Amino acid sequence: MAEPVLLATLLGASWLGWAWLALSQARHWRQAVGLRLPGCRQMLWLRAAGAALLGTALVLALLRDGPAFGALLWAIAISFTAMAVVFILAWQPGWLRWLAPFR
Repeated sequence: MAEPVLLATLLGASWLGWAWLALSQARHWRQAVGLRLPGCRQMLWLRAAGAALLGTALVLALLRDGPAFGALLWAIAISFTAMAVVFILAWQPGWLRWLAPFR
C-alpha cells in the first residue's frame, strides 16, 4: 500500500477510534445523538471498537515507517485526531450523530 494511503487510513482509524470512545460516554452520547442511552453491551462494543481502531492505527504507523518513527507518528496522529474529536464535541456534537450505530 502506498505511503499516503497508509497515512490517510491511519488518521481515519484513529479519528474514528476516538469518536467511538467519546460516544461510549453517556454525556457525549446525549450531546451527539440526543436519544436514550444504549445498553451496557452496546457501550462496551463502542469502547472495544474504539480501542481496536487505535491499535489498528498503531499497526499502520509501524508498517508505514518502522518502529522508530512509526511510534512517533502514531503518538502525533492520536494526539491530533483526539483534539479534532474534542473540537467537534465542543462546537458541533451533532456531526458525530452518523457514527452512532445503536440509535
